[in-house]
Amino acid sequence: MSARAVPLDVLGAQNEASDPNVSAWVAANAGSGKTHVLAQRVIRLLLSGVDPAKILCITFTKAAAANMANRVFATLADWTALDDPGLDIAIETITGSGHVAR
Repeated sequence: MSARAVPLDVLGAQNEASDPNVSAWVAANAGSGKTHVLAQRVIRLLLSGVDPAKILCITFTKAAAANMANRVFATLADWTALDDPGLDIAIETITGSGHVAR
């Protein structure tokens, strides 16, 4: 998969939609980033201390559910190899702040 440059206004909208403190309805064309937004929202819920057993994600296909789960697990796996400054940057990229519930 090739990386595409995402416009700043789109990144802002995705960040807003992935904020677990707000309700969001995401409807967009295929390949527009819906799965990315949902995976980011799950990660942000986990970072805020939500019990993983309390998170429910609904998709229309098993393939979409697997894709989203793989993205969440891949992100968390990548984070295990980061040093503290790198992890701070990764968390800030997703949340907009360096705060993690501990």
